[in-house]
Amino acid sequence: MKIKEIKIPEQFGSLYVCPVPEKNRKSEHETAHALLKSAVQKYAEAKNILISEENLVLDYLEYQKPYFRHYPNIYFNLSHCTGLAVCLLSAHECGVDAESVRKLRPAVIRRVFSPDEQILLHETAEPDKTFTKIWTLKESYVKAVGRGISYPMQNVCFQFRNDKIFCNQQHTDFYQTEYENYQISVCITGVQSI
Repeated sequence: MKIKEIKIPEQFGSLYVCPVPEKNRKSEHETAHALLKSAVQKYAEAKNILISEENLVLDYLEYQKPYFRHYPNIYFNLSHCTGLAVCLLSAHECGVDAESVRKLRPAVIRRVFSPDEQILLHETAEPDKTFTKIWTLKESYVKAVGRGISYPMQNVCFQFRNDKIFCNQQHTDFYQTEYENYQISVCITGVQSI
């Protein structure tokens, strides 16, 4: 398994990526979970946290968000898409989403994007890329709060000013990066002001 750490601001934690060998959902899922096992060892070592592999037992919260039963202060989230698995480890509740640039989908925009986000998509020179950026931010947020797509995503609104991401949800912080042809968005919650 070829794991790479992607540098992100320290307050977000550690971000790891790994190519997915086969283009199917089963391979994506298996690669993401193998990545988690390797990444948590690297993360714990960097943070001087003693862990044992046999105690890396997963439990699940109400909406099926996984957590480590024996290490509740190591927060993580996984994402996978065609060709890539991603793992975020953090000292905060967190969410991550990765997607290759997706074609703008009008039905999704009407159902999920706020009126201001729809205007932003209409005015941008790169609508597909902007759509993917906003979509991955929304996904990272709903994963961080542990609700997934059951959360009313149109209630989470984003704006971009001077290369900064602004969101209408309090006590959250966001970061985006590009890796190869993928857009990766991370969210941490429970933060006052970072």
